[in-house]
Amino acid sequence: MKLVSSVQQLVADMTRWRHELHAIPELGFEEARTAAFVAETLRSFGLDVTEGVGGTGVVGTLRGRKGDGPSLGLRAELDALPIHETRGLAHASKTPNRMHACGHDGHMAMLLGAAKALSLSPDFSGVVHFIFQPAEEGLGGAKAMIADGLFDRFPCDEIYAAHNCERPLGAVEVHHGVVAASADKFTIELKGRGGHAAYPHLAANPLPAAAGLLLSLQSLPARINSAMQPAVVTVASIHAGEAFNVIPESVRMNGTVRALDKDARAALELAVRRQVEAHAQSESLEFTIDYVSLFGVTANHAAEADHVIAVAGEVAGREHVNVDPPAEMGSEDFCYMLDERPGCYFLLGQGDVQHAAAVHDPHYDFNDKLLPIGASLWVRLVEHRLGGSLAQAG
Repeated sequence: MKLVSSVQQLVADMTRWRHELHAIPELGFEEARTAAFVAETLRSFGLDVTEGVGGTGVVGTLRGRKGDGPSLGLRAELDALPIHETRGLAHASKTPNRMHACGHDGHMAMLLGAAKALSLSPDFSGVVHFIFQPAEEGLGGAKAMIADGLFDRFPCDEIYAAHNCERPLGAVEVHHGVVAASADKFTIELKGRGGHAAYPHLAANPLPAAAGLLLSLQSLPARINSAMQPAVVTVASIHAGEAFNVIPESVRMNGTVRALDKDARAALELAVRRQVEAHAQSESLEFTIDYVSLFGVTANHAAEADHVIAVAGEVAGREHVNVDPPAEMGSEDFCYMLDERPGCYFLLGQGDVQHAAAVHDPHYDFNDKLLPIGASLWVRLVEHRLGGSLAQAG
C-alpha cells in the first residue's frame, strides 16, 4: 500500500472528523449540522465554499497553483439512515433512530482529508470541486443538486465517487460499464369486501389474491428477463387485517424492482402492472399501484474507469484491483451525475473482523483504517488528471 505522505499525517484528523460526523447523523435534506460541519472544515483549509446547493448540499472549490486546466468533481454523501444504532461505540449516534449505517461518515472524512492534503500543496493545473451531496438514500439528492445548477455553477469535466464495501481492506473494484442496478419501488393495494371469517362467501377476501400475486411477482425475473442479465423483484412487506376472525377489506404490499439494463427494467415494470391487474380481476377486486422510479442504472465511462484503475494500482497495488467484477444489485443515485458528465463510481473494501457487519445493519461501523487509503486515492487521482508526480511518471 503506497499512501500519500501528507494524507498519512492527517489520519488523526480524519478519524476525529469521522467520529464527530458519526455522532450527529441526519436524514436526507435534513443535514443542517452535517453540512455546517463540512462547510466550516473546508473553509479552514482555505477553500471557496458554497452551501445550500440542492437543499443542504455543500461544494468546496480548490484551484491549482499551476493555472488553468480541467475541472474534476469528487463526491461524498451527507445523509444517514433511519436505523437505531446498537453497537455501543464511544462515537455512537446521539440521535435515536438515526445512524450512519452506510459509511457516509467515512466517505465525508476521506474527502475532507483529500481536500486538506491538496490544499497544503495544490501543485496542479485546473480546479477540483469537492461535492458533498444530500439525500443519497432514495430521496433524490443528486437530482436536486443538478436541478440547482451543480454543473453550471461548478463545471466538471469528469466526476468521481467511491463507496465502501464488504471486501478485504484496501481492495478496489472498478467497472468499465454497469456498476449498480436501477431501483424502483411499488406500493400495491388490493381492495375487496370485509366480513366475518366464519362466512367467507359473504365477503371478497383480498388475501388469496395477494398471496398468489406475491409469489408471481418474485418469480417474474426468471420468466421475463434473460438468465444472463440479473434482475430482482422483491415483495418486502405485506399488511392486512388485525383480528383472527375478521376478513380484511384490503391488503397493502410494498416492494422493489432492480435491473441492470433499461430495457429489462421497462419490461419488468409492465409485467408487474399486468400481474397486479390479473390477480385483482381473478377475485373481482379493485386495485391501485403506485410505481416510482428511484434510481437509474449506474454505468461508468470506460476512460474514467481506466484513470481510477491506474491510480488504484499505484496506491493499493495492482493485485488488489478487481476490474469488471459482476455488477451490484444495490443502487446509487450517483447514476444521475454520470448521466450528465463522464466519470466513475468505484468500490473500496473496508472489511476486517471488527467491521464485519454489512451496510444498513444496526451493528455497522465504518473502518477507520480505510480513511488514509481512500484519501490517498483521491489525491493521486487529482494528480493523475490535473498534473503531478503520478501524471508525469505515467
